[in-house]
Amino acid sequence: DYPTKGLSVILWNKKKVYRCINKRRYIVLKLIKTFSLLLLLILLAIATTACASAKPEGRIIRGNPAAPVTIVEFTDFQCPYCSNGARTVSAMMAKYEGKVNLVVKHYPLPFHPAALPAALYFEAIALQSPDKAWQFYDAVFANARQLVDGEEFLKAMAISVGADMSRLEKDARSPEIYKKIAADKQEFEQAKYDGVPVFIINGKVLIGAQPPQKFIEAIDAALKK
Repeated sequence: DYPTKGLSVILWNKKKVYRCINKRRYIVLKLIKTFSLLLLLILLAIATTACASAKPEGRIIRGNPAAPVTIVEFTDFQCPYCSNGARTVSAMMAKYEGKVNLVVKHYPLPFHPAALPAALYFEAIALQSPDKAWQFYDAVFANARQLVDGEEFLKAMAISVGADMSRLEKDARSPEIYKKIAADKQEFEQAKYDGVPVFIINGKVLIGAQPPQKFIEAIDAALKK
């Protein structure tokens, strides 16, 4: 009858499909492996792009937040090499406007007594206004020799950028900011970097006040990826 015939046709077609797959199992397996490899490469590319463009949380960003290249700078405000490095980074920001941004982390050296207070002031001002924090960053590095005057100089720089001083003095002593700087120091030491400044350009590490060409090479390489 019709149902029996229909079932026979279905079974015959299934057997035919199985025989076809069995005869071509090498091709089928190769296609599966190729597809799996392509899927893996796509996932790796997505993950790499995400990691390269990831911005550290809880940090102010100088420049275009969506820039494809991020420079993470470990610095000490009282270090002359860090001052030189900051000038080079500023030049790179201008050269690659819109394509590069900057995030600052801290590694105040123990023999620079004004370095930790300067870092605390920077982070405290950042809570008020990222723009004012970057102005403070520029002003301190531009007048770094005056850091020997300690907190008196830092207060003068903070006032010059229009910071709310009563709030700053409270925030600069907050446990949250101390924890942030302590986390930076721990990250620096775990990475076993050899002194400041350190610049991490989409994963590429430059140690010391490197010449501009080294930054250009690293940034150009990052933009090509």
